[in-house]
Amino acid sequence: MKQRSYLKSAYASITCIARVLFNKRVGISSLRAVAIMSICALLGAGITLSGAPSKAFAAPATPPTDWSYYITSASTSTAFNLGCNQGHFDAGHSPVIDSEVILDFGEQYYSDGSGGVLLLSGIQISNAQIQAVTEAFSDGYWDCTGTDSTSVLYLGIGINNYGNSTYASGVTWGNNVAAIQNSNKSKGYTAQVAMYGANDIESWCPSNCVSPSAVMSWVNGFSSVPGSFKYFDFGSADGCPAYSSGNGACNGAWNQYDYWYLSYGAPAALAVPEIYYAIQANQWAMISLYGSQYQAARIYFAGPLDEYDLDNTTLTAPQAWSNLWNDINSNTATTDNMPFSFEIHNE
Repeated sequence: MKQRSYLKSAYASITCIARVLFNKRVGISSLRAVAIMSICALLGAGITLSGAPSKAFAAPATPPTDWSYYITSASTSTAFNLGCNQGHFDAGHSPVIDSEVILDFGEQYYSDGSGGVLLLSGIQISNAQIQAVTEAFSDGYWDCTGTDSTSVLYLGIGINNYGNSTYASGVTWGNNVAAIQNSNKSKGYTAQVAMYGANDIESWCPSNCVSPSAVMSWVNGFSSVPGSFKYFDFGSADGCPAYSSGNGACNGAWNQYDYWYLSYGAPAALAVPEIYYAIQANQWAMISLYGSQYQAARIYFAGPLDEYDLDNTTLTAPQAWSNLWNDINSNTATTDNMPFSFEIHNE
């Protein structure tokens, strides 16, 4: 068993610093704090409202793709093995790399989330089982990074907002993240595993239209839990404009502001958009441009989420990444260099 170290802290109380983390494939040590603050200042000063398209820099190589999962059971042994695979993957690079993974647990059960979740497989599992599965994934990652003590897994536990998006269910989900974080801390895993929430935020129209105000209530509840935890928004911007940025209407009662706020504008939000088709990259580029023009805050994307493993008629991971990169970097107001690539799989 490798020596356990607490030199890494994956959490930042300042939103800007948290977002800078996603522009690096390495951990942030305390020695870099001053440099990070300088970068934040430069980012704030460098935002331009110009709509003139121009490439800021040449496209870098696509980053390695991290596997996220639809969780279909409460099997801790399966979760351990999946975490172990990710640990081997990160430690196997030279130099070692960091990763971001989302575990999608489906839909919260009961309006306050007290019933746990209803998995996409149709099985209901408790919040305690959610915590056990995620802790096992953390354990597998820790064990299988071996002598590598520097790679970091940013691990998000996710649900969708198809139903039961309330303040109380947000609190419940935040408490799940906090409980897993506390368990990992007691075992020393927080040196290499940083816990986040996650939510597949969409309008879900026409089947079950969810109001953006309901999801904002969930975000407020999640954010009320002590620990200042962040969450990944890994949803799609259904029906949003693909070629305009004036707070245009999307499906249901949603607009570009709603998606901007829930994926980045909210202090806890970090953006991992679904990019299954090229048009979705256009939509998210326009949402980011809306943020730059009207909210003085473009979106800094952690990376796109693709589903090629489950549907080979959709974009591959490199295609999803390059489509989103090209669209956001075609305008000086939205330039970004995404450090991660996500692909969803069944466990």
